Amino acid sequence: MNLNHVVFATFSVGSMMFLGCTPHAESEQRAVTANTIDEEPPGGSRARDRSVWVQLLSDHTKIRRTVIHREDGDLGIVEAVTESDDPAVAARIIDHAQAMQTRMKSGARVRAWDPVFRELFDRHDLVAIEVTPTEKGVRIVESSRDPEAIALLRAHAIGVSEFVRHGHEAGGRETARFAVGSPLPPPEVAIGGVPHRFLLAQPSQAQLGGLKAEGVGRVVNFRRADEPGVFDEASATAAIGLEYAGMPYKDAAELTDALLLEAREEFRAAAQDGSVLALHCRTGNRVGPGWAMHRALDKGDSIEDAIVAAKAVGLVDPLYESITRDAIRRAKAADGAEPLWTEIDAPRTAAEAEQKSRAEDARAEMFSRLVAALGEAMSAPAADGTPAGPVAAISVCKTEAPRIAQAVAREKGVMIGRTSDRLRNTANAAPAWAVELLSPRPESARLAANTDGSLGVTMPITISAQCIACHGARDRLAPGVAEALAKVYPKDQATGYDDGDLRGWFWVEVPPPTVGVAGAR
Repeated sequence: MNLNHVVFATFSVGSMMFLGCTPHAESEQRAVTANTIDEEPPGGSRARDRSVWVQLLSDHTKIRRTVIHREDGDLGIVEAVTESDDPAVAARIIDHAQAMQTRMKSGARVRAWDPVFRELFDRHDLVAIEVTPTEKGVRIVESSRDPEAIALLRAHAIGVSEFVRHGHEAGGRETARFAVGSPLPPPEVAIGGVPHRFLLAQPSQAQLGGLKAEGVGRVVNFRRADEPGVFDEASATAAIGLEYAGMPYKDAAELTDALLLEAREEFRAAAQDGSVLALHCRTGNRVGPGWAMHRALDKGDSIEDAIVAAKAVGLVDPLYESITRDAIRRAKAADGAEPLWTEIDAPRTAAEAEQKSRAEDARAEMFSRLVAALGEAMSAPAADGTPAGPVAAISVCKTEAPRIAQAVAREKGVMIGRTSDRLRNTANAAPAWAVELLSPRPESARLAANTDGSLGVTMPITISAQCIACHGARDRLAPGVAEALAKVYPKDQATGYDDGDLRGWFWVEVPPPTVGVAGAR
């Protein structure tokens, strides 16, 4: 490397002040300034810090970064998790984070030509830093009660995400200021080498303005107008000169191939015209499927890699994952390939037997956790000190059951859920492959094999005596249950059962044998 043509600059991930290089000739004077003003850290090595950072900068496409800006009274907080699936890159992230924590604590400056960095180092004694290694990188929490220091921390965090997206290209730029009192930036994920903004929350109207100032040209919204906290985003974006696309869906029944292909087209069009998208739902969960479609169909990713990419930007729903996988398979098999799913009587190979065992294990784990959560809710004391009873179980099924499914799916490396031919919650619709297995109402496990090596399993759920309080005949429901059901589930179909009746089914999709639990994220 010819150092006469390299610019050394500094960035940070969380509290990390990274030393990097950029090949812009007009920044050579900055390189000289940075190298002469930068200070040696206590017990450290400036040259070593630089070497590690240069390698990280070159590997920026292997890095992802989640940033959350918070406030707790007058305490301003920036929390960043920066990770890589490449063990060598992850190790360098940890190494450099710890070294740069030492720099910040001592005030041993880097990137002195950048006003934001220089001023942040000048206020280093007003900043608290926590660095915690994770399995694949670091979690860093920076905080301050000084308004100017807080603004510098936020500017610094935004600038680091630009490094993750653009690498060397961002190296010679001064970090943009963040004004004291400005609206908090939305939580988001930065993906190495990808210019788009993957938001983890509904942006406010003020935050939309901030996104435009940072280069976003088009907002893609996956929320429906009837959801809490939604405003007229189309008008708000138009008023500030941003383009807008609405692709609303709220549950699996609305996640169609047409919608997924429409979302894919947003990424394709943005790549063609060089525009930057800001994509959001309420949490990031509904953004992931369209991103997976683009990765698999336009970037050549395998289905497994595309799903990993979707999970990195917020996909957590196992049913959304199953639907997305099938949509990708159908798109790739549009040339008339053989059927994707085929019902089988029993496992045909040792690999399928192992997959069936994983499905049964996941079902048992989800059932155990769900029963425990229901029992705890029903026995918890109500306001009058008596057990809360069946009404409390309704909220468990609505809010806790999806979280349990997500946790089990993540831990077991599968997709899992519950469904029925008489749904209480429309979000519990069955994936397409399972629909084929569930007619006519099987009372034993059924299996389907996919041409890519995936295995689908459905397993029956029967009504037990304690379930009658919420699922029995309308005139036998526990006190208050009918009213609560009408409020939470106005389209409820799941009453009229007797003890021992077939209530529905667990469904589990197990990825190909080459994709184990490590493939889930």
